[in-house]
Amino acid sequence: MTGHKKNFLAIAVLIFVITIITISIYKRQRTDIKYTRTLMGTVVEITLSGRNETSLNTAAEAAFDEIKRLEGLMSHYTNDSDVARINKAAGRDAVAVSMETMEVIEASLEISEITNGAFDITMGILGNVWHFTTADNGRSERDGGMSPPSMEKVKKLLPLIDYRKIIIDKKNNAVKLAKKGMRINLGGIAKGYITGRAAEVLRKNGIKKGIVHAGGDMLVFQEPGDNPWLIGVQDPRKKGKIVGTIEAVNAAIATSGDYERFFIKDGIRYHHIMDPSTGFPANKTMGVTIIAKNPMLADAVSTAVFVMGPDSGMELLEKLPDVDGLIIDADGNIKISSGLKKIYTNQRLN
Repeated sequence: MTGHKKNFLAIAVLIFVITIITISIYKRQRTDIKYTRTLMGTVVEITLSGRNETSLNTAAEAAFDEIKRLEGLMSHYTNDSDVARINKAAGRDAVAVSMETMEVIEASLEISEITNGAFDITMGILGNVWHFTTADNGRSERDGGMSPPSMEKVKKLLPLIDYRKIIIDKKNNAVKLAKKGMRINLGGIAKGYITGRAAEVLRKNGIKKGIVHAGGDMLVFQEPGDNPWLIGVQDPRKKGKIVGTIEAVNAAIATSGDYERFFIKDGIRYHHIMDPSTGFPANKTMGVTIIAKNPMLADAVSTAVFVMGPDSGMELLEKLPDVDGLIIDADGNIKISSGLKKIYTNQRLN
């Protein structure tokens, strides 16, 4: 072998070794870090995958900042939020709002239409008589202090629940509630929107794989070719147990259930997901899980389908493009949309 060939072989071997070492370091340095904050009335978890911890930290903080900013616009608990100002001016004036709040309200009205009012943000007025908090998870009459409002009190509020009385002025980016006393609450749609915006911030900061999880709303994203995220579906009557798993790829998953905020009185479960037509908790369903590309749509549809019940809810899911779901009815029976069957594994059968 000539000296030239020996040198060439040595260089090739060196390149091969360096490549192997580089790949090894590249793989070894990839890590997952979970960040947690209390925001939007729940625990928000952001899980990021990458190789530079400083970059991950920067991206996570930017995402949390965006969540805080949007919560400040849409929370009905904050006196100067867009939502609070709309509610204060009900029956009088149109209120100029941010582009973000307008986008969410417009989307909510569209979903109200396609669900025949099963989803309705004007149910905010029911907060006057129903006072659920995260502390109400599993409270019973033995705990004391929790009772449902009278039918009479609720009926007085029903005329103020009507999404068609929300007046949109797109030219001036303003919103008005037609009747005095009306109130909107974006809790059934804003979390989905905000998790989606947080994920956008993460991607802009160079993150290619991660999860944004806020209460019942989750968004997962990844690079092409990555393995799917395996998402467990909560058993509504067995805490810590799942009824099945969903393989999710670049998707939003939203869950609505009667087991997160509820109390039990005289053997009846009262929870925070209200039927707009009655002003009382919807009673046809235990839990709904929706998977969709649009996180705002997933959030609102999960609430609507919960209210509609298994039959009407499944009929809706089969009509909506790029939306699938699982419904657990009041007896614990599971219904799965045709599209979800391809990526769902029933844990109860395993």
